[in-house]
Amino acid sequence: MGSEFLVALAEATLATSLAVFAVLALRRPLRRLAGARLAYTAWAAVPLAGMAVLLPTAPAATATLALVPSPLRLAAMDASLVVQQAGAASPWPALWLAGAVATALVFATRQWRFHRQLRTRDANGDDDGAPLGPAVIGLWRPRLVLPADFPRRYSPEEQALVLEHERQHLRRGDLPAQALCSLLRCLLWFNPLLHLASVRFRLDQELACDAAVLARHPDARRRYGEVMLKTQLADFGLPLGCHWQSSHPLKERIAMLKLPLPSAGRARVASALIAASMALATFAAWAVQPVATPAPPLQVVTDQDVLTKPKYPAAAAADGVGGLLVLELLVGEDGVPRDVKVKYAKPEGVFDAAAVEAARQWRFNAGRNGNHGDKVEGWVSVQVKFTPPEPGAAEAPEA
Repeated sequence: MGSEFLVALAEATLATSLAVFAVLALRRPLRRLAGARLAYTAWAAVPLAGMAVLLPTAPAATATLALVPSPLRLAAMDASLVVQQAGAASPWPALWLAGAVATALVFATRQWRFHRQLRTRDANGDDDGAPLGPAVIGLWRPRLVLPADFPRRYSPEEQALVLEHERQHLRRGDLPAQALCSLLRCLLWFNPLLHLASVRFRLDQELACDAAVLARHPDARRRYGEVMLKTQLADFGLPLGCHWQSSHPLKERIAMLKLPLPSAGRARVASALIAASMALATFAAWAVQPVATPAPPLQVVTDQDVLTKPKYPAAAAADGVGGLLVLELLVGEDGVPRDVKVKYAKPEGVFDAAAVEAARQWRFNAGRNGNHGDKVEGWVSVQVKFTPPEPGAAEAPEA
C-alpha cells in the first residue's frame, strides 16, 4: 500500500510540475498573442495533468478472467490480523498527511487573521493605518471588503472601476480557482515549484480581471491606472480571497494597460487552440501510463500439491508477531515453481524472505487445470498465515 501510494504521489507531482513549467514558459507569449484572460486560463492545465495520471489506465486488448484476491478480501485479511510490531506499516502516507494538514493549518491561520483584522476594523470603524481591501473573500458566502476611507480616497468614477474589478472576480469564478490552487498546494506541499507558481497564478488572475474590466470600460485606461496607484496594496496571501496585490506586480499590471485588447476573432481562435492543447496534453498524460495488463488465470491449490511450511523468523517469533501473505507462483509443466511473487504482505518485509524460500521448494500437480488433464504452465495463488507460537510451543506458519 505504501509503495502504491508513493508511486501515485510521484506521478501526480511529475505531471503537475511539467504542466507548471509549460505554463510559466508560455504565459507571456500567450498574453501578447491572445490577451491576459486566455493566458490565465492556461493554468487549468496544472490540475488537469495531476488528475489525468490518477485515472485508471486503459485495459489491454485481450481480457481474461483472473482469480486474483479482491481488495475486499485483502481488507478482511487486514481486519483479522493483529500486528503487534509497531512500525510495520509504511510511514510515508502518515508523513504526507502530516504535511498536508500542517499546510492547511497555515492557510487557515492566515485566513483567520485577516478575518480577525476585519472584525476589529468593523468594530472600530477605522483601518488603523493598515487598509483592508479592496478584496473579495470567502467561498460559500463571498464578501466584498473595501477600505474604510473608500468614499474619500476614490472619486465616483474610480469607485465604479474598483467595484467592477471585484465583481469580475466573482463572475469569473476566481474564488473557486483560488481555493483549488490552495488545495493543490496542500496535497503537494513538498513541491516548492507549486508554491512559487502560485504567485504567478495570482498575478495572471489579476491581469485577467483587469482585462475584463477594460473590455467593459475601454475608455477608462488612464483612470484605471490612477486607481491602481491610489490603492495602498498589501499582500495578504489569502488562500480564499482575491485582493489587489503588492507593488511588485503593479508595474506589470500598469504596463498591460498600454496593450490593445485582442480582437474577437483572435480571441476565439486562441481559445480553441488552448482548449485543444490542454485536452491533448491531458490525454497524453493519461495515455503514457503503463497499460494495465490482466494477470493470467490463477490455478488453485489441491490436496495433491506438496507445500512445506515456511520457517518462522526467529525475531518475529521472539516478539510474538504474526503475519499474512499472498504469494503468486508461476508453476511450470513439471510442477516446479519458476517464479515467486509476494502479492500481499502484512506486515511488509517481515515474513517475505521465509515464505519465498519455502515456496521455491513446493511441488504442484501441474496438469490438473489443463484441458483434458494436459500439463500446462500457469500461476497459482497461495495464502500463507504466520501465527505466533504460544510460549514453549512450536512455530506455526500455515499454508
